[in-house]
Amino acid sequence: MLKWLADPHELGKMPHKIELAGEFDLHGLHYCIFRFKPGLLSKWIVGVSGGFEEDDLEPCGHTFSDMKEFRAETAQNDCMEMVEKIRAYWMEQAKKYAQQQ
Repeated sequence: MLKWLADPHELGKMPHKIELAGEFDLHGLHYCIFRFKPGLLSKWIVGVSGGFEEDDLEPCGHTFSDMKEFRAETAQNDCMEMVEKIRAYWMEQAKKYAQQQ
């Protein structure tokens, strides 16, 4: 999550603070819910990282944040929605690639 956040196309820097806020499983993969503060006085933002298989420590590429405010009561659903968007994007890319072949 830190590497993703630091990318210039995302947050563009390391967050001021980051915490593991939960975990869940989806589509046979394991995910971590993070909350982070971009700056000292910022609100907590929700992010997800994962697509971990079994005991693997490298996510499959499902690391993302839509920069929505973290809410404990909706964090898991928010993260599941982000994962579904990522999966839909990559499935569409694979479909386009297959059509070009």
